[in-house]
Amino acid sequence: MSAILAVLVICVAIYASISATFSHEAEDRQLRSALLVTSDLEELLRLHVAANTDFLNGVGKAGYGSWGWPVRRATAVAKTYDRLLDELANFRDASEKMHQLRRLSAIWPEQLDAAARNLALADTNARSVQPASLQQANRTLGSIMVLLAQVSADQRERIARMQFASQDQLVRQRISLAVASAVGVLLLLFALSMRQRAALAKVASTIAATEAQRRFQEYFERHPVAMLIFDVNSFEILTANAAAQRQYGCELRAASIDQLRPAADVDDFRRDLQRYVASGDSGGLGGVRRHKHADGTVFYVDITYHFLDFAGRDACFVTAHNVTAHEAAKKALRLRSRALEASRNAVVISSREEGDSVVTYVNAAFARTTGRSVDEATGASHWEMIGCDPASPDVRSIDESLNAGRACSGLFRSHRCDGSEYWIELNASPVFGDGDQPTHFVTVFSDVSERIRYQDQLRIQAYEDALTHLPNRLGLKARLGDLVKHAADQGTTLALVFLDIDNFKEINDTLGHTAGDEVLCEVARRLSMTVSSAELVVRYAGDEFVAVLHGRGDADSLVAAADEMKNALNVGFCVGDALVVPQASVGIAVYPDHSTDPETLLGYADAAMYQAKSTGPNSLQLFNPEIASRSTKRALMAQALRRAISSDEISVVYQPRVNSITGRTIGFEALARWCDPEQGFVSPSLFIPLAEETGSIVSIGERVLEQACRQTAIWAQEYPDLVVSVNVSPVQFERSDLPFVIAETIKRTGVCAHNLELEITEGVLMAPRSLATLRALRELGLSIAIDDFGSGYSSLSYIRTFMADRLKLDMSFVRGIGCSRADEVIVRAVIALGKTLGMRVVAEGVETPEQLEFLVDNGCDEVQGFWFAPPSEAVTARSYLRGEHAACMKR
Repeated sequence: MSAILAVLVICVAIYASISATFSHEAEDRQLRSALLVTSDLEELLRLHVAANTDFLNGVGKAGYGSWGWPVRRATAVAKTYDRLLDELANFRDASEKMHQLRRLSAIWPEQLDAAARNLALADTNARSVQPASLQQANRTLGSIMVLLAQVSADQRERIARMQFASQDQLVRQRISLAVASAVGVLLLLFALSMRQRAALAKVASTIAATEAQRRFQEYFERHPVAMLIFDVNSFEILTANAAAQRQYGCELRAASIDQLRPAADVDDFRRDLQRYVASGDSGGLGGVRRHKHADGTVFYVDITYHFLDFAGRDACFVTAHNVTAHEAAKKALRLRSRALEASRNAVVISSREEGDSVVTYVNAAFARTTGRSVDEATGASHWEMIGCDPASPDVRSIDESLNAGRACSGLFRSHRCDGSEYWIELNASPVFGDGDQPTHFVTVFSDVSERIRYQDQLRIQAYEDALTHLPNRLGLKARLGDLVKHAADQGTTLALVFLDIDNFKEINDTLGHTAGDEVLCEVARRLSMTVSSAELVVRYAGDEFVAVLHGRGDADSLVAAADEMKNALNVGFCVGDALVVPQASVGIAVYPDHSTDPETLLGYADAAMYQAKSTGPNSLQLFNPEIASRSTKRALMAQALRRAISSDEISVVYQPRVNSITGRTIGFEALARWCDPEQGFVSPSLFIPLAEETGSIVSIGERVLEQACRQTAIWAQEYPDLVVSVNVSPVQFERSDLPFVIAETIKRTGVCAHNLELEITEGVLMAPRSLATLRALRELGLSIAIDDFGSGYSSLSYIRTFMADRLKLDMSFVRGIGCSRADEVIVRAVIALGKTLGMRVVAEGVETPEQLEFLVDNGCDEVQGFWFAPPSEAVTARSYLRGEHAACMKR
């Protein structure tokens, strides 16, 4: 309104001036020129203000840098400056100011463009941008406004001077005109000032809004929670922060919001989104939803949403907080809760209240175990619900431990709600709050009444052998000390008689374990019949029995009594359809002749029994110092053998196996050898039985197999038909994983299976599951040889069931050639049996030309022994393959 009023006043003044001074043409031209200058100044002011307004209106729009200063406006400004410079050419001060104004007007658009580019970068790169360039442009605009006001003031002064120089008759009119013009100009300047202030206020508001936008953008980008904005109509993701990019592992802008979800959840998401939009709410909670990573991994997020206008599009602002760990914890908690309810053990959780433990939770097993319901237990006293006496020392001990923050356990006699007694095994643990004191206790217990009853029964039966009903080893230890002490008090002698059934393994293997049990029971019965009620017979272990004899006089009388016990076993009896004659090796140790210590006395009797066993079946041996020495040596040898195995002192040698017709070496038998650093060479006849007894034969066998396979693989490259035999101990064979061990060794060493042969004894065929193991070995491609054939108790039906590749004739029969007609008959029979069954026969232990001639004449396929070569190391053995050592064969 002020601007309109000012314009009206100026127009009236100009009209009056023109009317009054029409005759004064020169003064009028000057006045018109001044007025034109004023008009051009106003036009410049208007163009700059309009340019600034258009610039501010264009902020946030694509390409808005050119809005403030288009070509048409720039042209209008240039023309205006040209006119002003022409009009003010005679006024030096005004002309300099106009040149300065023109220079500032040329700089100002460039500053606006620079500010526009910085603001565009702030939108696209999501960086914090200081409005320095915009402030510089505003300062330039302010300078322009100030200069325009100064020039306008100069023009007003010039107009005033022109009016005072007019004719006298027009003084009043000119004064009026000047006053009116001044008032109009002032009003115009006031209006322009107000407009400029309004524009500056708008600019400030825009800058504030821009700053708020910048801060939001910075908050948006730096926030650790994934945030994104998507179009609710097209589902296109419009923007996403860095946390969202990391969370989903891919570039999200321009992607579809559907891609963030498993395919099965997309329809539910769209349906829920439509419902949220239709509700009219501006935002809310979306709940926990399933999302997925770029690699397909599914995780859980907690969603919040807010609808907004984003760059003119209907959009939805979403935060997606990853709560996978929380959901996993909830799932684990639910699982634990279900596990507690499904547990067969009773679980009680109690809180600590005024020095007492009050039940806050019990599971279903608690009700089943105690007979008390969940409602009855909740809020009641902890020990009262469990059914234990809280005043008992054991319960007080548990309470003290829990209050001290220690876990504890115990066995308690408890009572159910019906008063019946039962035993519980209880474990209790404290649960700590924020402080150091426990706030809750967790008690887990189970009914172990049956176990307690069973343990009581076991304690009763602990000293009795379940099969023979004789005292067992524990029973012997429990009574032996008292018996020795009684003999010491009475000044009498006492004998420990150790008996081991010689042929029990063969009975078990041939007749079965049921028959073996019958034999053990019969042996127990016969031994018990030979002792008095004051003496003791014990089943010590397996087929070993111990008798404690006393009150029979001197040591000779005790030995005679032990011999009678042995002889009592030698009477045959029938087990099923078979006649069994038990035989025993017996060792005797006498108190106080040999020792006064019960354990030592038992060990001496055991050592004497082993000595008797080494002399032959059905033997009896009285302990003597030499046996103790041998027992000690045996123990030392066992210790040295263990050390030798761990120190890799067991080596492998190879004895050639020769074709009896061609004399060519066609294979080897791999044999274990031990050279002790202290004892020197140890005979295999000593350390192999010891290794089988102690179980270390398994390690030895695996080592021999490994070395033999590696050496065979080397030889087979030049001699592809070579077969190397490796002995498998019965102890190794009893292991169920033997085929796997051998298969792994073959694979590891690279040997071909057809170059490897396993030698087993006849007894292995009788072992349980032996045929299945042998077939598994045969499936690996190995050949099988039966070693020491004819010396065991194998059945021909087993040989028929499992057809071996070779029969190795025991060397005891080969040694009888030329000396024993019976041995020669057996040799012929074995050779004939092998040929009939299609198995090659190998004779071991050939040491004389007579033995070799007999074997060749009777068709033995292969021979092996010192007549050809002793076992030797691999380097020497290879020379036999090359024929460097010719065998002495019959022509």
